[in-house]
Amino acid sequence: MRKIDRYLKLFYELQEHGQPVTTTAVAAHLGLRASTVTEMFQRLEQRGLVRYSPYRGVVLTAEGWRRALEVVRHHRLLEAYLYHCLGYPLEGVHAEAERLQSAISEEFEDRIAQRLGEPLYDPHGDPIPSRSGYVPPLRAIPLLSLALGQRAVVRRVCDRDSAVVRQLVACGLLPQAHCWLCGRRHVGGEYLIAVCGELFALPEAVLGAVYVEPLEA
Repeated sequence: MRKIDRYLKLFYELQEHGQPVTTTAVAAHLGLRASTVTEMFQRLEQRGLVRYSPYRGVVLTAEGWRRALEVVRHHRLLEAYLYHCLGYPLEGVHAEAERLQSAISEEFEDRIAQRLGEPLYDPHGDPIPSRSGYVPPLRAIPLLSLALGQRAVVRRVCDRDSAVVRQLVACGLLPQAHCWLCGRRHVGGEYLIAVCGELFALPEAVLGAVYVEPLEA
């Protein structure tokens, strides 16, 4: 069950970002062989959770989408609970929630949601699906697509690389922070970014994990 939930959550996240759910993409994300992923695609199709097309990948069925939303809701609520109530560092909540997401009951999920005041977004800015399947909107573009000097507010940061999240925490480049792209230093290939009035030099690999909503001039 845990393995299936892990796959379904990844399928949802790839589709959420407009990416096709291919064997190559899933294998890269999970660190598995392509043959292993193909076998799982076939198993999930037999369970009615995906539609699988060789060489093209899978799409979630209605049942697969419903179950993926449930897993994603568990995961993102757990991240919020760990961060806001238990004091976990932001770079540590993803891995901990990954271990717990398939273990909690619906009652426990409801209690977390109530304790947190039915949050719409997790600490990384990811939308938390409701019990009915509603997904809050998210208007965000890659930070690196901003024009130089364009101001924006951070809406979302990717949570998969704990080292990257740690760097974002260190400079405060997190959801709700105001920032603007100032330029690029050729030495080291770093970008200069102002975060709440303070200047930082960060590599593309770090800034590529940040999504923002541009502000009107």
